[in-house]
Amino acid sequence: MATEAPLIHDGSQTTASVNMANAAGLTGPGGSGQFLAVKITGARTVAYDSTGASVCYGILQNKPAVGQAADVGILGVSKAVAGAAFAAGTLLMTDSSGRVITRTSTNPVIGQAIEAATLANQIVTIALVPAAY
Repeated sequence: MATEAPLIHDGSQTTASVNMANAAGLTGPGGSGQFLAVKITGARTVAYDSTGASVCYGILQNKPAVGQAADVGILGVSKAVAGAAFAAGTLLMTDSSGRVITRTSTNPVIGQAIEAATLANQIVTIALVPAAY
């Protein structure tokens, strides 16, 4: 069962630069951006990682519309959306939907799996680390 805590949040220092409330193509709960990896897209703005293998700012904890405050978990234990199956203990990176997948090559690490994912779009628990390589 996916859980979170302790988790350091950024204090809503950023706003959403794209609609992450309920938008077509998003893979978080209810078609939202919740629990997807986000990256900085401009001054104090974030969007889900749509390119994959990026240095990410953290994991989105809420479902903001464009211009609304984004609550981002930046360090600690967080829920995240899996992009594929992986084992507990796996180092994770992002795919092009902002989901976490097994790290390949020298791509940036967003965290480590605390529990296994058995399929894509499953919500799992990860240990989130800041912009690690």
